[in-house]
Amino acid sequence: MTAQTVLVVDDDPGILETVCLILEEAGYRALQASGGEAALSVAGTIRPDLLVSDVSMPGMDGFSFCECVRSRPHLSQVPFIFLTGKGGRSDIRKGMVLGADDYLVKPFEPEELLAAVRARLARADEVHAFVDKASADLKAMVVRVLTHELRTPLSLILGYTDLLETEGVEVSEQDLGMILHGLNTGTRRLLTISEDLLLLSRLESGLLAKDIEQAPCQTREPDGAVRDETEQSQGKALARGVSLDLCLRTPGATIAVDQAWLTDITRRLVDNAIKFSKKEGGRVSLTTQLDTEFWTLEVADNGVGIRREALPWIFDAFRQADRDKMEQQGAGLGLAVVRALAEVHGGRVKVESELGKGSRFTVYLPVAVWL
Repeated sequence: MTAQTVLVVDDDPGILETVCLILEEAGYRALQASGGEAALSVAGTIRPDLLVSDVSMPGMDGFSFCECVRSRPHLSQVPFIFLTGKGGRSDIRKGMVLGADDYLVKPFEPEELLAAVRARLARADEVHAFVDKASADLKAMVVRVLTHELRTPLSLILGYTDLLETEGVEVSEQDLGMILHGLNTGTRRLLTISEDLLLLSRLESGLLAKDIEQAPCQTREPDGAVRDETEQSQGKALARGVSLDLCLRTPGATIAVDQAWLTDITRRLVDNAIKFSKKEGGRVSLTTQLDTEFWTLEVADNGVGIRREALPWIFDAFRQADRDKMEQQGAGLGLAVVRALAEVHGGRVKVESELGKGSRFTVYLPVAVWL
């Protein structure tokens, strides 16, 4: 097994040699740097598993060095231990605020140093293992979801085009109508997935935020946009036996969100509520309210609800609660887009839910002008 690497930073050659000797005798690979600038140069070539740094050093002191380390992506998660003669509470607090993981005061016992090193490396190993597993689980889930969501419409399109190719002019007018409907359905489903992925990419990369910053937007009478989108969803609601109820209380409001994005947020929340409402007897209510800071849209349903342990990640992309137990269509991007759109405009979204009784999603969007 490869020895773990510890980079020791101190301007005192005697202490530097002593600490490195202790670490090497304990089986670690010890690298030396006489100051912050030299340490950053070493860490730029060899990423250490742990950093041990003095505080009082000429030029770049330990606090500045720690700040630089935490600002660099490839070093930001490396455990950091201060080893210094400054043991005051204010010094310790400053070090911890900057992101240090431990703080040892000189003079120190070798075992005290080794105990801190072992503890921080063990904790880092646990975090890495957790992150690796979470990453592997997420990749597997994304592949599984997208495989299903892409394969289904593609299979539909391929099946109908094969039928047209083999049957040709012998296809009846009725069958042709069915085929065209199937092709349209499959194509629209693929288009929706593609557009959602592109939108989420723009949101997470910050590109949409830059566009909004350069061209601030507003929507007057947001109640009207909510009413219009609700009317567009009536057909889908009726097909499931779901009623849509409006309680719009914000005439004259103006919010700092473009109407197109408000419509997008409303549509996604209403679609989600209809999808998870009770069939025949389901009810979805939309309520708007206003205060001096936020305009809110609340979308509530009396459907299946969400189990409590799923609530912390319900807005994550590609995540759907109990997907394996329910016939759900979609890649799990809708709520992720809603949260990202709300946040990029300076708002937020929250969820309240009880399993078997329904869910309530509330979006808070900033007021542009109070009238």
